[in-house]
Amino acid sequence: MIITALSIPLLLAALWIMSDYLPTRNIAMPSYRVIETKNGYEIRSYDPYVIAETSMASESGSSGFKELFRYLSGDNAGSAELPMTTPVLKSAGDAGRKLPMAAPVLKKGGAGGGTIAFVMPPGLRLEQLPQPKSSRITLREIPGHKAAIVRFSGVADAEAVKDNTANLLRNLQRDGASILSMPTTALYNPPWTPPFMRRNEIVVEIE
Repeated sequence: MIITALSIPLLLAALWIMSDYLPTRNIAMPSYRVIETKNGYEIRSYDPYVIAETSMASESGSSGFKELFRYLSGDNAGSAELPMTTPVLKSAGDAGRKLPMAAPVLKKGGAGGGTIAFVMPPGLRLEQLPQPKSSRITLREIPGHKAAIVRFSGVADAEAVKDNTANLLRNLQRDGASILSMPTTALYNPPWTPPFMRRNEIVVEIE
């Protein structure tokens, strides 16, 4: 098959459409439904789910990611292996906790620190999950909630997260939304995914 200059845009368009499905098509994620599409973001209703959460030593979250991956791989009571789910949640504060504020990761950002979380397999309740061997990992349930979401592709570096978070907060302020949590960055794809095919989101719980 010969790829001509004319067919390249069509190929890129096809890959862009498939980016919703290919990298994560066989990976479970929290159940939600879109209840409203606004100018610049959408509003979703999430069912309850459980996360395994730990602190990040740096903004990259690499150490926390490895610790959580070991938990999924059997570093837990019973040595049970759990399937990988999506997204990975990175936050720079108390994202996910109820914090009334005027303006909403999972990426809790900052120069360093914050938390990183893996969503646990759908259908498993908190009491059904094996306890982590690491004292740094906490299992907790996220109740059903409503959230505002802005989605973007590319690399979710500090600048991209900052810009998209600022845009979401401006739009929520414009619409008079009541914000209940700090912003969280949701990362849906493995690091080898081409940047233009990546799905990243900024998530803010709202009333």
